Amino acid sequence: MNTELTPTEPPQKGRSDLTSIASIGTGNMGTALIKGIMSADEKLDVRATTNSAASAKALAEELPSAAITSLEDDAGANRKAAAGADFVFLGVKPWMMADTVADLAPSLDANTVLVSMAAGVAIADLATLAPKNKIVRIMPNTPSAIGHGVIALAPSAEVDETTVDTLRTLLSGAGLVVALDETEIPAMTGISGSGVAYFFLLAETMIAAGVKMGLSEETAKQMVVATADGAGRLLSEKPDPSAQRQAVSSKGGTTLAGLQTFIDAGLFDIAEAAAQAAGNRSLEMEKENSQVING
Repeated sequence: MNTELTPTEPPQKGRSDLTSIASIGTGNMGTALIKGIMSADEKLDVRATTNSAASAKALAEELPSAAITSLEDDAGANRKAAAGADFVFLGVKPWMMADTVADLAPSLDANTVLVSMAAGVAIADLATLAPKNKIVRIMPNTPSAIGHGVIALAPSAEVDETTVDTLRTLLSGAGLVVALDETEIPAMTGISGSGVAYFFLLAETMIAAGVKMGLSEETAKQMVVATADGAGRLLSEKPDPSAQRQAVSSKGGTTLAGLQTFIDAGLFDIAEAAAQAAGNRSLEMEKENSQVING
């Protein structure tokens, strides 16, 4: 299947074909995604649930215009939030998916679309839990909270193009939407879903290196954060990382000396292995969760 990139320009505010969204099990990723969606359309009817009353209180501060409830306060909170919703976003942990969807299924309208953001839970397995509903699998990353995320979107064959377009428009408020076949999600997980953390890890190591070379931790942190921000902005304007790298790598200069150290240490192989490990883990989780769902 060809990969389709959707521009990140958010839709006009106040315009949406969507009546209501329910976010079930709204943790860090769910919060990030819903914040991105709501930033694009403030008039959405958004209901969100959490497990504890404390987390519901915290979530209400982040999403003041959404209706927030917790399972601790109301055991039927998930079912009530999902009732009549156009889209139900499933943000629970993968190992909780079977029980959560089985609990929700009797309360779902036939035209409600389930949108799963759980890593390692296949569409086919979700379909066994909610056979009357159409299913879309997505994989967002955490920068979705500030409108700069990457969101993979893989609909089941039963989902019509109008529904896909509506969901794509909503998600575009959270960042770049990439239409994928479900079989391509492990690759997206490896380089983007989990990839955000790789950049954070590199930033950690650079800060530590700066401290060892005599900088204060605060100074090193400010420098590295600003460097990452600037590099990202530059790459966004001119998306050719190889060309950008070569442009700052003068022969015999400081940058080339640093880059050669990375290359000699096998950075390309390390990065490929890390992405493959994350993708493979995604596939392993699909098998594990499928066994739980199907007994």
